[in-house]
Amino acid sequence: MPPEDNPVGAEMVRRIAALARLRVPEQDLPALTGQLTRIVSYIDQLKEIAQEPAHASRADATPLREDAALPGHGEEALAANGAPLLHGHGAVPRVVGAGKP
Repeated sequence: MPPEDNPVGAEMVRRIAALARLRVPEQDLPALTGQLTRIVSYIDQLKEIAQEPAHASRADATPLREDAALPGHGEEALAANGAPLLHGHGAVPRVVGAGKP
């Protein structure tokens, strides 16, 4: 990317740092500007990728089925799976702060 076409400068890095609530020392601005320039350049390269699929769909491909909601019997399935229920919700043992065995 030629420097005159480069939208990234020290001021843009300062604005992004302010949005992210970061403090950026002045001596770090050139390095961060270079890194952000490379990121923007990479994103520009991605814009050049063709939007068409790599291959056309085949006629003998598996047809898609209709996406239809089915009853899942959630509470019954949860109870049958062995988890104890507490107020209609699955209860699990405490694992954080339980102490060492």
